[in-house]
Amino acid sequence: MKITQIINDDMVIAQEEQADEATYWKKQGTGGEGELLFAALENAFGIIERRFGIGSSDVSVLTYRRFAEHMRTSVRRTLRTEDRGSATDGVLGRLIREHMPECYACAEDIRNDLERRSGTRLPEDELLDLMLHVHKVVASGTKRGA
Repeated sequence: MKITQIINDDMVIAQEEQADEATYWKKQGTGGEGELLFAALENAFGIIERRFGIGSSDVSVLTYRRFAEHMRTSVRRTLRTEDRGSATDGVLGRLIREHMPECYACAEDIRNDLERRSGTRLPEDELLDLMLHVHKVVASGTKRGA
């Protein structure tokens, strides 16, 4: 099979998946996890769109899936009852925050929404990880009206 055919076949599959992403992510998880994930994911892209002008339809399926997978991990962590400390070095966290302040602020809004919905506090390393995923969405997205 030629590489161009493989790529083209994957593009068709990706386009079909893009049309049904919301349904896919809503069905993920059990015991309310799917509903929490869908609500948090929908709100996260709303926040990203308001701040950066980039909506979920402006990013590739792969970028959307990576972001959604991170959000699913975050949702699962909020649903656990164990206490976790931050695993991130304070210096590294400060450098990342200073380098990407808009992505940090956006990630903080997303984390605050997730914490409000779940009633759980997420540690700083979760916020920094989320910030890197926001940066990936913003860096790979196409601004509307640009």
